[in-house]
Amino acid sequence: MTIVKPIQIDVANQVFEAWNTLGVQGRAEKLEQAIYSLSHEQAQMARWQLANARHEIGAAQVMPGPTGESNVLSTHGRGAFLTAVQAGLNSEQASVGLIGQMFAALVAGNPIITVGPEGQALMDQLAKYVPQGVIQNIAESARDSIVEASDLAGVAIICDPEKAQQLSQQLAQKPGLLCQLVEETDLVRLSTIAAPNYILRFVTEQTVSTNTTAIGGNATLLELGSKAE
Repeated sequence: MTIVKPIQIDVANQVFEAWNTLGVQGRAEKLEQAIYSLSHEQAQMARWQLANARHEIGAAQVMPGPTGESNVLSTHGRGAFLTAVQAGLNSEQASVGLIGQMFAALVAGNPIITVGPEGQALMDQLAKYVPQGVIQNIAESARDSIVEASDLAGVAIICDPEKAQQLSQQLAQKPGLLCQLVEETDLVRLSTIAAPNYILRFVTEQTVSTNTTAIGGNATLLELGSKAE
């Protein structure tokens, strides 16, 4: 049986690079404009996620190497994320958690796909502040087709432990891109979403190493060589 890739995945992949290239600060500035349309509790969660992202991944880290090279560690988005709440768990607290998921995934550099009427309502509030395609919505009936997409980067979901285990097994069996599961099973305290390291679940790390030793090709030696000619 031929599996047809959902159009939302293609759209997300097309806008991913441009959104990711804005950097944490650039993305946070756009997302901050959307906070004023949220409820008080949602706005608190959104502001916390943006502040935490600036602190945790806002700047590249320069790490001198033992042999003189310079190593620059930076983070980038993973790709398209599905953000959702398990059916039947809808509540004000779940809505706050969903905002936390969405803002963390977005500020980390990922386009997102929301689910159902609640996801549509939040998308309508946020979409005007970000480039077209960065936030999309699907019907509840189309959720499985997104989960099964071979190039979905991750699923961020508020759910019970049984659903989390089921999803983990389902994603592990998928072909293609390794799909990250970012689950929140504490609907009362949202302890995972409220943790400082939560943002790291939505990024991938990149290290650029620059050899500054003579053996590695010192730029001044190249300049001397060109003068000798």
